[in-house]
Amino acid sequence: MRSLSRFTISSELADPVLLNIEPEGVFLALGNGEEVAVIDKFVSHPVTVVCGKSEDGHLIISLWPGDGEMRVEKDGVDVFDLV
Repeated sequence: MRSLSRFTISSELADPVLLNIEPEGVFLALGNGEEVAVIDKFVSHPVTVVCGKSEDGHLIISLWPGDGEMRVEKDGVDVFDLV
C-alpha cells in the first residue's frame, strides 16, 4: 500500500537556497519568500532530505526519492517544466 507525504520548503534567507533534485541533479534557486511543495508517493521508504553547503557557502537542500514517485512543484508547476 502506498503512502502519501506532502511538505513545503520555504526560504526566508537573504541568499539563495539551492534545491538539488536527485537523481537527475537538477538545481533550482529559491529566493527569499519563495517555496516549493514536495509530494512523495512511496511504499516503505519516503524521500530523504539532505542539507549541505556549496563551495561558496550557499545552503543546498538535496531531495532524494525513496521507493516511490516524488514530484516537486513551484507555484503549482512541476519544476522539471521550469528548467
